[in-house]
Amino acid sequence: MASEKKEKYPSTFTIDNFSSTATLTHNDQIKVPIGLPEKAEATDYNPYEHRNLVHPNSFSGALIHLLKSSLGTGILAIPRAFKSAGLLVGLFGTIIIGLLCTHTIHILVRASHKVCAKSKLPSLGFADTAEEAFRTGPKPLRSWSRFAK
Repeated sequence: MASEKKEKYPSTFTIDNFSSTATLTHNDQIKVPIGLPEKAEATDYNPYEHRNLVHPNSFSGALIHLLKSSLGTGILAIPRAFKSAGLLVGLFGTIIIGLLCTHTIHILVRASHKVCAKSKLPSLGFADTAEEAFRTGPKPLRSWSRFAK
C-alpha cells in the first residue's frame, strides 16, 4: 500500500525521503535551502574556534571566580539578612536569589555567544555584549548602542 501511495502521489514527501533543501528542477542543479538566512550565518561562525587566550579559565577557576563574586560582599550581609527575615524565609530567599542570579548569568552568556556569532567576533565582555546587542538589534534601538555600553 505504501508503494501505491508513492506512485499515486509522487510529489508527496515522507520521512524516508525528507531533506532540508527544495529541488526546483529534476536535474538537481539548483537547490534552495529552506529556513532563515540569519540562522544559517549565525551557526557558521563559532566564536570558540577563533579565540586566542593566553591564560584560559579552567572549570575550577571559573567556579572560584563565581564563588568569590557571589560571596565577596554578600558574606557580610547574610547574617543581617537572616536576622531581619528569619530562618525559614532567609533560607528560601537565599535559594531563590541564588537561582535567579544563576539564571541571569546563563542568559547573559547565551546572549553573548549569539551576538559573537552574529557579529563574527571571538569574545565580548559585559558592556561590549550590550553594545553589540543594541547595534545588531531593532533599528529604533541601534542609535542607543553607545549609551547601552
